[in-house]
Amino acid sequence: MRRFLVAAGLLGLLMTACSSSRGSSAGTTTILGLTTTSTVTTLVATTVPAVTVKPVAPTTTVRAAATTVAPTTVKPNTPLVNYGPAASPKLPGTTHAVNADNTHPDGIYYGTIGIGGDPPPPAGSVVFELVQLFTGADCLAHFGAADEEACVNDYGVESNPTSYVVVPLADRYITVVDSATQKSYQVGGDELYHLVQNQPPAAAAPAGYAYSGFGYFVTYKGGKVTRLEQWWTP
Repeated sequence: MRRFLVAAGLLGLLMTACSSSRGSSAGTTTILGLTTTSTVTTLVATTVPAVTVKPVAPTTTVRAAATTVAPTTVKPNTPLVNYGPAASPKLPGTTHAVNADNTHPDGIYYGTIGIGGDPPPPAGSVVFELVQLFTGADCLAHFGAADEEACVNDYGVESNPTSYVVVPLADRYITVVDSATQKSYQVGGDELYHLVQNQPPAAAAPAGYAYSGFGYFVTYKGGKVTRLEQWWTP
């Protein structure tokens, strides 16, 4: 009886050891004269297929280059035609202040053409007398509503200080205004010089046109006068 128990114990240990294996095959085993049937587990090696890694294709998208804006081509001015129609000057509320030291920073000034000069200006040039102009609400704000005479006809000028400047008329943008129609016309520097000298206008002038001594908006740009635009006033 004791021998049988020992054999049974050995058989249990053998079966326990074999039960932890993977895969199985049936067989018989004889231990101490006892024939037993056991399952023998066979461990089968599993082959893992190799993982194929595809190379990442390089990025083929190219960032677009910054757009370069082509420089603007400035068209040359059309040939000047004396007394061709021109736009009326834009009326500023206040023109540039006149400096007592006779310097002229860039801006729009208001002036009238003087007569003669000492010494007189060179041929083809005129003397402008520059003052500061105020119009509309700017005029009332500057002179005060109590001074009714300062802004007659909705404008007034501050004559202190006054600046005198000699302006060559060649190669300037110049307009004159017809007092009868209040229409503006472009003229060349030589035509304005003749008009200032009390000579008759060129044949291209509108019928009945006669030069009047209205003031001008005088534009300084880059340290020199570039535009002279006559302004009709009552």
